[in-house]
Amino acid sequence: MKIDAPLTFPQQAEPQRVGTTGSAPVQNQGGTIALTPDSAHLSVDGDKVQQLKADLAAVPDVRQDRVAALQKAVTSGSFNVSGQQIAQAMSSDLLGGE
Repeated sequence: MKIDAPLTFPQQAEPQRVGTTGSAPVQNQGGTIALTPDSAHLSVDGDKVQQLKADLAAVPDVRQDRVAALQKAVTSGSFNVSGQQIAQAMSSDLLGGE
């Protein structure tokens, strides 16, 4: 799309320009522009974050109950996996699937 119409703004309707200091322009009652510094405020509760971190650290990396059940099944000979299941697991792993 091509737009050739030159746009001119009346003096009071001209868009404000952002200064190079990273501050946002604010127009006060006298018509002049004053720059205010940028600021940020995070509202996350630090205590809650620390509690969540502690809870996560308490969760074991290995599910011992599942490992024990699988060990028992392998030892007793009741754990059977078909070649097709192995191939599907391998291809899924290679392709990044779950």
